Amino acid sequence: MTPLKAFIVCVEYADFLSRTLPINKHHFSEIHVITTRKDRPTHTVCSKNKVNCHHTKAFYLNGAYFNKYLALEETFDAVGRDGWICIMDADVCWPNHIDWCFHHPDGSVSPSTLEPSMAHMHPGYLYTPLRRMMYDVPDHLPQEPYWKQFPLHKQQVEWAGYTQIFHGSDKHLSTAPWHQTNWKHAGGGDSFFQQKWSTAEKLRPPFEVLHLGHDGRNWCGRVTMTLTGETNPHAGIREEALRDMLAARHRTKSYESEKF
Repeated sequence: MTPLKAFIVCVEYADFLSRTLPINKHHFSEIHVITTRKDRPTHTVCSKNKVNCHHTKAFYLNGAYFNKYLALEETFDAVGRDGWICIMDADVCWPNHIDWCFHHPDGSVSPSTLEPSMAHMHPGYLYTPLRRMMYDVPDHLPQEPYWKQFPLHKQQVEWAGYTQIFHGSDKHLSTAPWHQTNWKHAGGGDSFFQQKWSTAEKLRPPFEVLHLGHDGRNWCGRVTMTLTGETNPHAGIREEALRDMLAARHRTKSYESEKF
């Protein structure tokens, strides 16, 4: 299988990572989890699953609530920007077996193979699978044949950051950093990143992923209840900050209040 490196931001999300990482890790040649030095639960999950854990202060520099993209870019600088790369969220499950067979813009189909292979992927494209949403997460995740019962995410326009696969040599990426690193929260950089590719250069792989829990709420840091029923003591402040920034976006039709 062609090497594929995963980069997963996980701060205060060890409860989800402990569910998804054992399911996903066999798909990747390397996994780099990005977190803070204080997030001991995430460190433990990484150690148990024998994956790399990168610690950084980047999330909160300059008074940011959660600058995911500065942390991600710092990790790219440390690890390297070569080869096939997958940026993904800690709360996303991939299917056990993936058949890399793609429908291209010209209507052609790259043939599947008996073994999972990325031989038919092309560096000039961005790949993001569709996602099913399971908002209420049970103690035991449903088996893959039952994933279809969950709704597709309502937004299908963007190739969003829950899973973005691309090649480090892609001409669309140019020089580092690849992401805008002046965001105060984690909810905007992936939208601008995926705009580097035209509509014809963004493809859907022939598999779907399962997204656990609610999306769009933890952009300023974890506010949703953990799987064990705990609430972060900073949840109220974070929710208010995000609400104010999104209200300003709607009012001014700009992202200025969400950036430094």
